[in-house]
Amino acid sequence: MILFTADKDTSAPFFELELIKEKKFLHLPLENFQYRVDEEESGEIRNHMGEFAFIIHGNLRNAKYFVEWMKQNSTEEQVRGCVNIVLDKPTAKFLESHDIPAIQPREPAKPIDILEFMLRISKEGSTLYPTTENKTEEMPGLLKELQMPVAEFSVCEEVPLDEETLKDYKAEVGKSPVEVILLHNRSSYVRVKTAFPDLDLLSKTVVAGSLGTTELMEKEGLKPDYLAKGSWDSIAKVLNEI
Repeated sequence: MILFTADKDTSAPFFELELIKEKKFLHLPLENFQYRVDEEESGEIRNHMGEFAFIIHGNLRNAKYFVEWMKQNSTEEQVRGCVNIVLDKPTAKFLESHDIPAIQPREPAKPIDILEFMLRISKEGSTLYPTTENKTEEMPGLLKELQMPVAEFSVCEEVPLDEETLKDYKAEVGKSPVEVILLHNRSSYVRVKTAFPDLDLLSKTVVAGSLGTTELMEKEGLKPDYLAKGSWDSIAKVLNEI
């Protein structure tokens, strides 16, 4: 069994991959989010919705909270009038379930694929990018480098897990036959150590999802058994080999 702690929404594309369909996961998300917008920023975005040509939904989490904002602010028609672009199929399915047509330039799509798509179509206007407070994402930076106008709009924030949930998680880990620990990014390593202090990483097979995760572990004298290249696809390929 594989212990996996990523947020359910952002890891949704991972569970779509065929390579891991037969794998057994103990999925205990250690990231928790809630809807939150700054009222002044929200008003600015609402008043300028007609100026946006594109809306880029970087992941399912951001899309869900943006749709919540959309409904609260009655901006459905303006949102549907934009070109809504996504990186993955779960996000596209979610938007389409709310009657928002979504375009995925490639499967799987990377930020560069979205840039190429935007440059190919002749549509003028700025880009709206719903995001999570204090989370840095690659796409807005790429747009700014190309001097393409983009407005980042924070629609949610991370909040701590409640004590009861953590208690339940610890009980699940204690009674489950965990053999592999998947540390999908740097923060997951810190979260796993904090949430499960009695979990002996040295006695488990540890998969680091990226080089950054490996470097963080090595600073503390630990070394992963397997290293992926930072994408869900690369993580799935590594797990398939174990």
